Amino acid sequence: MRVENYNSKLNAFLLKSKELKFAYLKKLSTLNSQLSTKYLTLILTTILASCATVVPPSGGPEDKLPPRISGTTLAPNSINQSTNLDLTLQFDEWIDKKSLTGAVAISPPISGRLQLKADGSKLRIYSTEPLDSNTTYTLTVTNTIKDLRNNPLEKPFQILFSTGNFLDSLKTDFSVQLHDSLTRKKNFPVVAFYPIGKIRMNKNYLGKFRDSALVAEADTIPRVTKEIPQYIAQTDSLGNGSLQGMQAGLYLAVAFLDGNKNQRLDAESEIAGVAEFPFELNEEKKLLRFSLGDLDTSSLTLDAVSQRGNSEIEFSFSRHIVLDSLNCFFATSKDTLSPSGFYAEPNSKNPVLLFDNLKNDSLYSANCLYARDSLGRTLDTARASAKFRFKKIPENEAVPTVISKIEPSRGTDDILPGTPIKLFYNHPVSADTLAFRLYVNEDSVNVEVKQANAVSLEISANPAWVTDAKIKLALVEKDSVVDTLYREKILSQFSTISRLKLASLKGKIPDGNASTVVVLQEIVIRKLPKTTMKSLGKEWKAQCDASGNFEFRGLPKGSYKLMYFKDLNGDGRLTSGSIYPLQAGEPWGAPEEELTLDSGENIF
Repeated sequence: MRVENYNSKLNAFLLKSKELKFAYLKKLSTLNSQLSTKYLTLILTTILASCATVVPPSGGPEDKLPPRISGTTLAPNSINQSTNLDLTLQFDEWIDKKSLTGAVAISPPISGRLQLKADGSKLRIYSTEPLDSNTTYTLTVTNTIKDLRNNPLEKPFQILFSTGNFLDSLKTDFSVQLHDSLTRKKNFPVVAFYPIGKIRMNKNYLGKFRDSALVAEADTIPRVTKEIPQYIAQTDSLGNGSLQGMQAGLYLAVAFLDGNKNQRLDAESEIAGVAEFPFELNEEKKLLRFSLGDLDTSSLTLDAVSQRGNSEIEFSFSRHIVLDSLNCFFATSKDTLSPSGFYAEPNSKNPVLLFDNLKNDSLYSANCLYARDSLGRTLDTARASAKFRFKKIPENEAVPTVISKIEPSRGTDDILPGTPIKLFYNHPVSADTLAFRLYVNEDSVNVEVKQANAVSLEISANPAWVTDAKIKLALVEKDSVVDTLYREKILSQFSTISRLKLASLKGKIPDGNASTVVVLQEIVIRKLPKTTMKSLGKEWKAQCDASGNFEFRGLPKGSYKLMYFKDLNGDGRLTSGSIYPLQAGEPWGAPEEELTLDSGENIF
């Protein structure tokens, strides 16, 4: 028998997996025309044995392409389908069995459990319980599913079908304001729709979620942290998406990051956002917009108190708190101690309070009377105290005070005029005990030092530095050898932006008014050895006038992302709404394309 016949048989087998095919083509190319039947049989046996453990093959170019669905046994938009759900999806490569949890959603919910079974490049989807008759279903495959190289599906895939002789034809589009970190991690939120009103009485799947303390007529508002949604879909990498096959009616629409893949909002650990409420779905097309944020309904509590130094005591709360709202003290059986100051380190949610004259080996009771977080949630005073024993740290064991961070960092270019230098220390410092010298274009200038908080200083020049300047900051300290001499220790050197690189932006927001806030975020482009990465950098905000006009000045030329919103509560930030009490997030809008600002004036 000719070698070509064996090659054709072997290729037919290898088509089941593009990964295995790539790995073994090199072996086949070395076979000569005299290769024996016995040797070919040995190769086939080896391949079959290797199939027992499915792993990506080593060698060759790295596969970065997402898997794609190339076929399905259930025709999209089909009617009169069987109530026995059983279909197979064909992918263009093998998929990872470990990625199947939460990878497929079906709307509306079904009585049975949705079963997934992967076999190479095929995914079987079925249920042991029958579907409802005369019902339109939407099956969504999310980007949770991945190939053997950990590449997720590029965008959600939907199949619409009906067990009756018609399809529900309504469709809604949605857009979620994605955080930059979610885009990088390819972690995209789901959008869920919950029915509102008396129609809920006819939804059998809601039976186990109903509040037994309420009569059915009163149970008309969804309990989104308890029940599963009637419809659910996922956004794409830009935060956009759509859901088809829906029924007309009133809905509560919530977007959330389904971290545990249970298709249910866990508010204590998942960020979420509420859209217009109630949302009426009808023939009129309307785009739903969501912003994601912390909607945690659990209590704000004091969790622990620990010692940082001989006067620094760290208070650990369950959430970030607003420092100025904090009212805490130490108490013993004899007296009460109030803090002399406080601060919070960068990227830490725990405040540090400063207490003077703490007594060694003494037991104190830490008590907080009031605190609130950035969303206005107040401290649960029933869980706002903790015991703490103070142990004085010997001076020879104390960590020395040093600078932990400097902004701008050394060697940075294109810093905007007037940007102060920020010094962050690991322990409290006093501006009065330190001496600095500041140079602008090698000329010594007047230096102004501001105590931002107990551990940070802000340093600027008087007058403020302008464009095209080279800045150098030095700490003046005594020489370690000759006590009467002083030396300079260079802390930071950077350059301000060239005047020719500065840009401005002015424009008008449609339907904008004095409550409209425009947010501009710089797009930072980093060139890595094998790829180019985009991320969001510095942020600017501008308040519109009564006609919706806005203006930004002193911007570096480059690429930007623009977004605007109605600041209804006046806190200066885009809020995501709340679930208890139920409240919609603030409305927002954004152009799809990036803005490219040239030097000089730009018009939006």
